[in-house]
Amino acid sequence: MFGIFRGKKSRASPAPPAGPERLVVEGPDGLIVTELTFDRFSSLRISVRPGGVVRVRAPIGSDMAFVRGSVQARAEWIARHVARLAGMRPVRMLAYVQGEKHALLGREYVLDIRPPEAGCPRGVRLEGESIVVRLRDADPGRVRRALDAWYLDQSRAVFARVLRELWPRVAGYGAARVAGLKVRAMTSRWGTCSRAGVITLNRHLVRAPLVCVEYVAAHELCHLLYFGHGADFKALLTAVMPDWKRRRALLRRSLTL
Repeated sequence: MFGIFRGKKSRASPAPPAGPERLVVEGPDGLIVTELTFDRFSSLRISVRPGGVVRVRAPIGSDMAFVRGSVQARAEWIARHVARLAGMRPVRMLAYVQGEKHALLGREYVLDIRPPEAGCPRGVRLEGESIVVRLRDADPGRVRRALDAWYLDQSRAVFARVLRELWPRVAGYGAARVAGLKVRAMTSRWGTCSRAGVITLNRHLVRAPLVCVEYVAAHELCHLLYFGHGADFKALLTAVMPDWKRRRALLRRSLTL
C-alpha cells in the first residue's frame, strides 16, 4: 500500500480555498514539495504516491500553521517513502480499445471487442488469452462500464474465496469470523478492516497475482485480532503467512491499481 500518515485536526479557522495548493517544507535532504487540498476528513492525511508525489489532505478549516507543522514533523517519514516509491511506474491509463492488455490475477489478457451474435449475447467472458467483450457499440465508455462490472464480479468471487480459505489460519489464534466483506475502488489502500470486523478490499486488487491478493487478505484478517501494526500484529502475520514480505514486495512492484 502507499505510505499514509494521519494526524489529529487542529482548532478550526476560516476555510481556505478548495483547490490544490503547493506546500513546501524542509526535508532531511532538501525541500519536500507537496500537493495540499482541504476536504471533509476529520484528520490530516499525508500520502506518498508512486512516482514520489506527496499529497496532503487537511480538514476544512485547519489552521495553516498546524498543517505546515504536521507535515514538517513527518519530513523524514515522507522522505523515506518518496525514496521507496519514486522508482515505481505510475498507473497505466487504459483506453478500452481493441487489442489493449488487461490484467486478471497477475496475468495479462488481450481485450477483444466483438458484436453480439447468435449463442453469444452481450457480456464479458474469458476466452483463452482474451477478455471478450460483446457489445453492439464499441464506444470506449461502454466497454469500460462493461469491464468494470465484470471485474467487480470477479473481485467479489475471488476475495470471498480467499478470505474463506485463509480465515482458519487466524481462527486458531482466537480471531472472530469476518463480519462482512465490502469491495470498492480505493486510491491509496489495498484493504482495510474495521473494528466491527468488516473487511474492505480494493476492487483493483484482483488484477494483481493471486499470492498478492492472499497477502492483503491475510493482512486484514490479522487486524481482527490486532488493529495496529505493532510487534504482535507482525508476529501473527508472520505465523499465518511466513513469506508475507516477499508477497508485499511483489504487490508493490506490480502496482496494479
